[in-house]
Amino acid sequence: MPRRSRPPSTKRSEHWLRVMVNDYPKYLNDCIAKAFGWDSTCIEWLSPLRDDDYAEYYDQEFLERLSVNDLRMPLHEFWPKSGPRWDGLARAKDGKLILIEAKAHIEEAVDYRSKASANALARIEKRLDEAKTAFRANPDAPWCSPLYQMANRLAHLYFLAEINKKDAYLVFVNFANAADVEIPVAREEWKGATRLAHKCLGLKDSRLSRRVTSIIIDLKEIISQSEAYQ
Repeated sequence: MPRRSRPPSTKRSEHWLRVMVNDYPKYLNDCIAKAFGWDSTCIEWLSPLRDDDYAEYYDQEFLERLSVNDLRMPLHEFWPKSGPRWDGLARAKDGKLILIEAKAHIEEAVDYRSKASANALARIEKRLDEAKTAFRANPDAPWCSPLYQMANRLAHLYFLAEINKKDAYLVFVNFANAADVEIPVAREEWKGATRLAHKCLGLKDSRLSRRVTSIIIDLKEIISQSEAYQ
């Protein structure tokens, strides 16, 4: 099913995103608003929620969770079944749609290729090429590997914001100093990894790229000042 309940106990990025969404939403909301330059916004988190079995959503259900309808192109025409599993979903009071991909260690960002069937893969590659063009990315940049996961998230932003004219945004949430990662990632390492990923994908300034941001959440800071953020 395109809604998947998750275990009550998890580790790394899945665990820490749950902590932020359910226990420190104000801090997370402020980070997102600051990254995009929004004056203020009221964000309602739709996943992963404690009272929703920390479920993750994908395929048509992620759109239904966001209350997205009246699409110019339906999702099933754009992308094959079993698309991205969204780490987090939110909707702002003014209608902004927010898609979240979370990481706690750099190696997790590497995804060499899609494991789709030949027919599905042909459609995926076509959509990745469309999205790359819409992002005005370098045409020689490879979007199928080794950063396929990041590329397919960008493609879904293209689907919402460009094809369907929805006010959608994509946030990469990177956790620094996660204690449950074998080699915790420092803030400066995340900055370097993000620059390298953007270079590999050939990203540059464009209307669509301004709807994408990466934020770094330093868990040492959260833990040391936890009362202020709750």
